[in-house]
Amino acid sequence: MRIGILEGDALGRVTPETQMAVRQAAQHLAYAGFELEPFRLSNLERVLELWWFFFGTVIGELFQGEVRGREELLSPVFRDYLEAARPAGAKPMSMLQFAGMCASRDRERQRILEAMADIPILLSPVCAAPAFRHGEGNWKSETGYRDTMRHSQWLNLVGFPGVSIPMTKTAERLPVGVQLIGRPHEEALLLAVAESLELARGRWQAPSLP
Repeated sequence: MRIGILEGDALGRVTPETQMAVRQAAQHLAYAGFELEPFRLSNLERVLELWWFFFGTVIGELFQGEVRGREELLSPVFRDYLEAARPAGAKPMSMLQFAGMCASRDRERQRILEAMADIPILLSPVCAAPAFRHGEGNWKSETGYRDTMRHSQWLNLVGFPGVSIPMTKTAERLPVGVQLIGRPHEEALLLAVAESLELARGRWQAPSLP
């Protein structure tokens, strides 16, 4: 069975340790008998724009009335998210705009499904870098969730099934995972491939952090 190693300029750069985790997972899958090949998704810039519209702009607008007058009760990271999602002076969206974006999302979803017609499973990083320290995550560009989590954002937009598997550890003993992505309604196949990868990797030893 063919497995695509996901590529795309819009996904940004990953750390060398993250890149190594994907390579190691690809080797394990190849040894298990799968055929690995590069898989490039075009138009990912548009897909990520749509993700932020639904998971940023729309959610930010829905929360606007709920949190008004209670801003001091919000956590710093949630305030940071709302400020990024709904900048000062942003105009309310119209129903026509929302419906148009829903149609755009469905078109992109169909396009990705067509691209995966002969490659039912994709291999990808979960995140461009290991986890942030507690309290250090933010929604600023380059250092925050929006840029580092692109490999998972497009998957959230289209709603395909995915499974995360820890693969390696950083020099600081932080776990680095990879994700396998499948097509809708093919969760059984996805889990079977994930099981093959886990068996090839061997028993996972959780890092002992100080």
